[in-house]
Amino acid sequence: MDQVLEQAVLSALYLEPSIDVSRILATVRDGVATLSGDVDTHAQKLAIKYKVEGVPGITEVVDELEVCPAEKSRRGYEHVADDVLNALYWDLAVPRDRVLAKCENGWVTLTGEVERPYQKSCAEADVRHTRGVVGVTNEIRVGPMVKIEAARHGEATAPTNPIVAIAEDRNATADGQARPS
Repeated sequence: MDQVLEQAVLSALYLEPSIDVSRILATVRDGVATLSGDVDTHAQKLAIKYKVEGVPGITEVVDELEVCPAEKSRRGYEHVADDVLNALYWDLAVPRDRVLAKCENGWVTLTGEVERPYQKSCAEADVRHTRGVVGVTNEIRVGPMVKIEAARHGEATAPTNPIVAIAEDRNATADGQARPS
């Protein structure tokens, strides 16, 4: 059974054109797939793991893949930092003045504060798909939400006495003080 699953894993990986299967070793024992070898990007590493998790019969994936970017040997990690900053700069969902990126040997740490969770996710996705990135630590905080009325009137300040809304079993309750308009 393990050999059949091993072949199914390799077949799934062969069907993904962005994956160089010749650099990956996949073994299966009792439904647990162990992946070893090296890939060019952190995004490829995640794609491989996701692909293998989708193979019927695989109950767990042990990821021992190493990220060894080909770009490192040609350009150096200082260019990776430039590419990361460029990717963040061009993403309109990521506030330019609120997110910082630090790159050490290809590992990127994101810090700062954004208003919405999707902004945090977009920043991480931008970095994860940048060539030469070995890994990402996302320490971006999601700050307090701005009141809807204030946002409609172009005010971008957080309220001093926020209104708290709680929804439970189709019932919603709100508590706090509203500012007179």
